[in-house]
Amino acid sequence: MANFTAQSLKFPGYKHTALPDDDPRTTGKPDSTLLNKGESYEMVYFINRYMTKKRWTLRDTFQRIETFIKTDANVHKSHAFWTSELDRRFSA
Repeated sequence: MANFTAQSLKFPGYKHTALPDDDPRTTGKPDSTLLNKGESYEMVYFINRYMTKKRWTLRDTFQRIETFIKTDANVHKSHAFWTSELDRRFSA
């Protein structure tokens, strides 16, 4: 199981705060929620969840997924969109 933290993120400038109702773990349907590429906890949660599904464990892979998402021109996209994009265009 991937269990990385905000300290594992490669890119600087993330926000480390969130509104109480802005927690993807409590929505029940994270696939339909938008991934905020500027919030550290959202990126960490999403990448850990994706890596666990793929059974990937390396920090380098975590940071490569972060780079893939952060440098992609798409914004305001759902967890399902990013999962699909990673499945289609990313390899560990």
